[in-house]
Amino acid sequence: MLEQVLELARSSRARAESDLFELISIPSVSALPEHREDCRRAADWLVARFRAMGMEARLSGSGSGHPVVEAEWLGRPGAPTLTIYGHYDVQPPDPLEEWVTPPFEPNVRDGCVYGRGADDNKGQHMASVVAAQRWFERGGPPINLRFLIEGEEEVSGRTLPDLVRAESRRLATDYLLIADGGFVAPGLPALLTGLRGLLYTEIEVVGPHVDLHSGVFGGVAPNPFHGLVHVLAGLKDREGRVRIPGFYDDVRPPDPEELEAWRRLPVGDDQLRAAVGAELVGEPGFSSTERRWARPTLDVHGIVGGFVGQGAKTVIPARARAKVSMRLVPDQDPARVLAGLRSAVASLVTPGTRAEVVELSAAPPVRLNVDHAGAAALRRAFERAFGSPPVPVREGGSIPVTIDFQQALDTRLLVTGFGLPDDGLHSPNEHMNLEQFHRAVETVIRFMHELAVA
Repeated sequence: MLEQVLELARSSRARAESDLFELISIPSVSALPEHREDCRRAADWLVARFRAMGMEARLSGSGSGHPVVEAEWLGRPGAPTLTIYGHYDVQPPDPLEEWVTPPFEPNVRDGCVYGRGADDNKGQHMASVVAAQRWFERGGPPINLRFLIEGEEEVSGRTLPDLVRAESRRLATDYLLIADGGFVAPGLPALLTGLRGLLYTEIEVVGPHVDLHSGVFGGVAPNPFHGLVHVLAGLKDREGRVRIPGFYDDVRPPDPEELEAWRRLPVGDDQLRAAVGAELVGEPGFSSTERRWARPTLDVHGIVGGFVGQGAKTVIPARARAKVSMRLVPDQDPARVLAGLRSAVASLVTPGTRAEVVELSAAPPVRLNVDHAGAAALRRAFERAFGSPPVPVREGGSIPVTIDFQQALDTRLLVTGFGLPDDGLHSPNEHMNLEQFHRAVETVIRFMHELAVA
């Protein structure tokens, strides 16, 4: 049966691409209220696909968040149950002027499909959707199958995490596959042993009660932008060390065996410089791999306030805000880091201003066990589909719901990905290689088979 399913997948590639392109064309940007209906449309689109293949599917979650797509088929009593995670929401496409073609009009160039969400995460979870569909077209998968596809990953929403914790008994599963990452290098897949956590904040500095004329009040009125810049500069030195007191106290370094394995990876600073387009920077005393996977960070993502339009307006703004995030590593606690950040900001405010730190989202770092039958099955599937088994690595990014899966479901988590390092996640001209997509479909088809025979 496996060979029949694989042959069907190979002969129906055009159909799989058409479905992927249709989903990419839905502008399901969870961060923007004007795209709320688009997020619902993407969720409805997925529900219709699952129902058409014979799965029970519905939308779950209530309140103001975006719904979770739940699909389930338990037609193999005694066989293991696999749950597959994905997210249908995408990042805002800005800056639009840097896209070669419109972000929600999928365009194929040089063997890749370009569009927001092509990799993160529509291309990734659609590989699993297509794999399941091909199994159903040949009588059904050899295992029990569930999908949980959320619409709030990009905004760290609580709809899916709350559902998982409230319905842990119903959602019990032997294995849980998360495909929301990428290959270490072309031809070299990865199986993650850890994810960095995230603390996302907004720092607001307030000065005058209203915007003021800089000619009349300049020299006596406090300027929140000056205060905000002073705060931000004080949080990190020019070499890349974070200056929040106690920030590094709980950091657990990687094991010597991990470090040695990372040194053997075929990814060096030259490739990173090419991807970044600038000289590499970072915390002294650590390799670029350690900085990306095993060291905490602090980054500023945007500063707003005052006048930024065309022309001139000489105003001292009443307030200025910055978005600031920290990537966390084992054993850092987001709550403790937040307390340290607030203390540091309070010590850095300039005369005449006051500052507030607001937590926007938080997720703790995650360590993953990859020594079990499911991991072995996934390694075999990758090796047969791509010609190489995945290597154990960590990931610098965060998947917020991972900790909820780990704690509430007590399942064996498998975190991997099918994208390539230059796919442009969160950037203009995001894309996914279509050959990579089709091999991902084959990998998931083989993975389901390997779980059944393990």
